[in-house]
Amino acid sequence: MKRHSSGAFASIPAVVIAASLLLTGCSSGATPEASGGGKVNADAAPPTPPTDVASFEPIEAGSGEGLTIGFTQLTLAAPFPTALQGGMEEAAETAGVDLITCDSKFDTAAALDCARQFKTQNVDGLVTFQADAAAAGSICSEGAQVPVIAIDIVQDPCQSAFVGASNEYAGQLIGYNVGKYFADQFDCEYDAYVSLESTAVGIVNEQRMGGTRDGFESVCGPIHDERTLDTGAGGQTDVAQRLMTDTLTGLPGAKKIVVVGINEDVIVGALAAARSQNRVSDLYYGVQNLDPGNCAILTGENWIGSAAYFPEKYPLLILPALIKLIKGEDVPEQILVPHEFVTKDNLTEYYPEYSC
Repeated sequence: MKRHSSGAFASIPAVVIAASLLLTGCSSGATPEASGGGKVNADAAPPTPPTDVASFEPIEAGSGEGLTIGFTQLTLAAPFPTALQGGMEEAAETAGVDLITCDSKFDTAAALDCARQFKTQNVDGLVTFQADAAAAGSICSEGAQVPVIAIDIVQDPCQSAFVGASNEYAGQLIGYNVGKYFADQFDCEYDAYVSLESTAVGIVNEQRMGGTRDGFESVCGPIHDERTLDTGAGGQTDVAQRLMTDTLTGLPGAKKIVVVGINEDVIVGALAAARSQNRVSDLYYGVQNLDPGNCAILTGENWIGSAAYFPEKYPLLILPALIKLIKGEDVPEQILVPHEFVTKDNLTEYYPEYSC
């Protein structure tokens, strides 16, 4: 299985990937010293999307008639999987698929129970979105031996294909654009760089957050004063809030704090921590995913932008691929979503219903 190794949640979403992406470009302008000793490279070239990026196409009506598919959800208590769930239900209805959903609630034991349940329900295929990559092997062995689509987090050894984020590229989009903002506004001067991560999701974390570092450093040089915080399996709001509260307490005079994270949930936690200390204006943040209803993020004075994932459209990639696999047809090992960098200036182009 190929892995997108140049630096996830997954692909996280979730994944297996191709060759490393490298940021290119040399500055043709002045390169003053950034705080921390790096060079400001305001003319750095933007990151390039990988070749495995797919396009969203409508579901063919009746294409999965008579098939039963089991869907292990990450959690139905967070915006991203909730949007994904709505899209899956709509796509399954169009395709004529019987969709059975089991909520793993960020819990490895619950995900294992989901796999066992699906085995007794004689499913024809599985869609698996569970946060503990290290446990995937044992979950696979207990589940139905049918084609498996992994979402955003690798599910080796049983995944037949991966559908999800181009993790490294999504990270690079955030890091590069946050770096450009700091180059343009502050000559890359900042007090701290906080990276809210989730080591439990394995390679997704490495790729997404590593890509973010690469993108930022391509503009602002080597990162200084970095705080790396592990926010639990899948990246959890309450853990991020607690850790960020402690971090802000340890940065009493910091007024320009770069904040990046594995997903939207951890940024919500960081903002809650900042509000409790009346320091929201000290955080400058770039975000993975974009929920058009997440007003706490989108109306923030220092929201720089988000790498949009479009979870509501994931099923347009997931279901056709799984139906083909069930019918014995070949599909790419990795199918990546087309990310876009979204800001206050272009938000309504992608989400016209936005009303925060």
